[in-house]
Amino acid sequence: ADDIISASNRATATEEDRQRIRHSITDARAYFEATIARRRQEPRDDLISAFVRAEEENQALTAPEILSLSILLLLGGSETTTNLLGSLILTLLEQPDDLASVRRDPSLIPQLIEEGLRYHSPVQALFRQTTQAVEIAGTTIPANATVMPLLASANRDPRKFPDPECFDLTRKTDGHVALGHGVHFCLGAPLARAEAKVALEALLPYLPSLRPTAQPATWLDSFFVRGPKTLPLAFAEV
Repeated sequence: ADDIISASNRATATEEDRQRIRHSITDARAYFEATIARRRQEPRDDLISAFVRAEEENQALTAPEILSLSILLLLGGSETTTNLLGSLILTLLEQPDDLASVRRDPSLIPQLIEEGLRYHSPVQALFRQTTQAVEIAGTTIPANATVMPLLASANRDPRKFPDPECFDLTRKTDGHVALGHGVHFCLGAPLARAEAKVALEALLPYLPSLRPTAQPATWLDSFFVRGPKTLPLAFAEV
């Protein structure tokens, strides 16, 4: 998943990086092709079996679409929540007052997650295609044009969120678009929020001495996904 995500920046990748990315893409395709074939023979109560039924019974999907959706859900289900958690931990360590507040009152965790989604926007941007001509802020975008809405930019729009460059645990975050909007709203939003909540509820009380190390965090080299690639931490056993 990490390699497939990094493919978005392949123009700056080394030949070694590109070879690794190609191998990972090939491996992911082979894994899901084999899994889809098994579900055709022995359906289960799972999402890939539902995709297969949508193709075979309703002609709502094609075989290539099933493969693409499966890989997309792997990426969306692993990269986004992982990056949100890493970004939130890093931010809490940089803002010890917020960390202390959340530790005293775990009921603040859902609000922490929403401000983290707004502030860090694990998915920074997406590609879309216009179905008709539309005018935005005096500029006409023609029909059938490829556009790249910047979700992270919208989430730091000062007209919507005062002092948007500040991480504010008390902020009213209604209206952020970190999980998309309308018919494009994230299919896994409830799961991502639940995963982040469970992880933080487990991590914060049991690692009271959690702290950064002298080695700085590194960030993913991607223009549309944001999160720490490495986040060295230290803690004492309790």
